[in-house]
Amino acid sequence: MSAIPEPFDASHYKVLCVDDEPNILSALRRMLSLEGFEVFTAESGAQALELLAQTPMNVIISDMQMPQMNGTELLEKVRQQWPQTMRLMLTGASDISGAINAINEGAIYRYTAKPWNDEELLGTLKSAIAFATLADEHDRLTALTTAQKESLNKMVETLESRVQERTKDLRAAYMASIKSFSNLLELRRPDLLPHSRRVASLSMKIAKLAGLDDEACQSVFIAGLLHDIGKIGLSDRVLNTKFIELPLADAKVYRTHTAMGEATLNTLDDMQTVAAIIRSHHEYFNGTGFPDGLSGHAIPVGARIVAIVEAYEELQSGDYAKGESSPADAVRVVLSNKGTLFCPEMTDMFVKALRG
Repeated sequence: MSAIPEPFDASHYKVLCVDDEPNILSALRRMLSLEGFEVFTAESGAQALELLAQTPMNVIISDMQMPQMNGTELLEKVRQQWPQTMRLMLTGASDISGAINAINEGAIYRYTAKPWNDEELLGTLKSAIAFATLADEHDRLTALTTAQKESLNKMVETLESRVQERTKDLRAAYMASIKSFSNLLELRRPDLLPHSRRVASLSMKIAKLAGLDDEACQSVFIAGLLHDIGKIGLSDRVLNTKFIELPLADAKVYRTHTAMGEATLNTLDDMQTVAAIIRSHHEYFNGTGFPDGLSGHAIPVGARIVAIVEAYEELQSGDYAKGESSPADAVRVVLSNKGTLFCPEMTDMFVKALRG
């Protein structure tokens, strides 16, 4: 089920209002304080900059026409020094073209014409805060993914050095260690580990039936184990919500997990083929998949295999639809998309593997 959003609490946010007219500042303070925001005021751009240097603000609302430093100049300085502060502008009808220029130059989030409508201005303010919150969440997830990638790199470097120092007899131990990386998924969501093992096992069986050589089959198996490794960087809300129920913004974040998985493994020795499969395992044969919109045989054969098996597994778990499918129904869905979403040849091998 979709996560229940937390109610908006205006008391968590600081808003700085800047205008050279005291009555305007008084009206803004009254409106925003009644809503629950912590409100600060400044009668000039210079005073606003002094306040910002002392107290971080979530949002600044500035008038356009002010003496000495106008709104565009002030908000440009704010953008340079405090980029996390969202920037709004109040402007008279005659200044709209200047406000539009400020937006185009990236200095402000949005402008509101005077006299403003209270509900419209409050809606714009909350929208700016939501936008900033989403940007902060993206930065946090990016930092988390980078840290996890560094940790995984160190683990793999250690294992690789041991393999290079010893004999080929250690290849089995190396494979066991590769499999252990899939346990990282269990730290984020326990059911991802058995899911990955099932995907790896059936994908390797299909690869063998398709006539892939031993090295390619091994790459398909490892990719199956690690195909969801990029999900360790997703937020709990995105990770624990069915894809079909994700709002658009969260769905876009979810679609980054294939590229994050590739980035995690791509710099490791002998893992480039695996990384390419992981990147493309949500590509569809007709070119409607992600992240690159590849089609047909431009999609790596290993990715074409994993895509089928992942769909088969997720249909049964209910991740692809509102309800869970039986194995037979899941097979029928896969077959109904043969040649559109899924590679015809690999779909035939999939059916053969299930029968065997």
